[in-house]
Amino acid sequence: MGEALKKNSKWILSLLTTLVGVALIVYLVPFGEIVTALKRLEPWRVLVALWLYGVSYLFRTLRWKYYYRRAPLGKLFFTTAVNTLLNNLLPARLGELSIFALLRGYDRDIKETARKFLKVRLLDAFALVSFFIFAVLAVRFNPLLALPVALSLYPLALWVWNRLPMPQRFPRLKTDAVPFALSLGALLSKLLAVYLLLHFIPLDFFRFSIGFIGGEISTVLPLHSVAGLGSYETAFSLTLKLFTGESFKKGFEIAFLSHAFLLFASLILGLISLFFLRGRP
Repeated sequence: MGEALKKNSKWILSLLTTLVGVALIVYLVPFGEIVTALKRLEPWRVLVALWLYGVSYLFRTLRWKYYYRRAPLGKLFFTTAVNTLLNNLLPARLGELSIFALLRGYDRDIKETARKFLKVRLLDAFALVSFFIFAVLAVRFNPLLALPVALSLYPLALWVWNRLPMPQRFPRLKTDAVPFALSLGALLSKLLAVYLLLHFIPLDFFRFSIGFIGGEISTVLPLHSVAGLGSYETAFSLTLKLFTGESFKKGFEIAFLSHAFLLFASLILGLISLFFLRGRP
């Protein structure tokens, strides 16, 4: 019995996290106000937001292309879209396994794929932290002061990472400036997509960015709820509360709208990509 619980602990914790997350949504989200907010969405903004969200996939595709020169650009784009959809829907980061399945034909062995995958996720983490520090400093002081500090973070993080004592399976990074810039571009286009869509929210761009990145960080943790329900909103609003003093409840409402769009957009692109990915070599 104890061994079975241990083996299924991630699933059990994910289920509990999902139940708590759904309960928080039911308790904190005023659905009447959400319906009113949805009525304020302008069709042209929805279309541009979807386009910008697609651009974020293109940036991520080009980043994979940097490490997989022989892989067709189309396949990498569809792979990125399917991988994102599965990560959104499956608990405990199980969606990441799709990358290994879809890219298995371009590496000598799975260890090489794993090293590239870790590199990409590491660059994503550096991009998130760099822009988060930039947004916090922009709110506390001003963007002109924040910019040089944020620009210095990646070289510093790179220097520290390459000097940490780690097992050989963890990749060392060279400059990797191009894929890092692409990770940053993917993050910014995704952020702009949501902010453009929710133009009526009572937050300026940098304050919204702080909450948004908090939500994004929750999606890359080993444990999160199914589709991020509740866990995304909690991370978003808690980060916003801690770093800007905004109301947790108001932040939760904004996070719910942001998350709903991200799930909707990833579902559309993911399903379309599944259709085109079928039967491709």
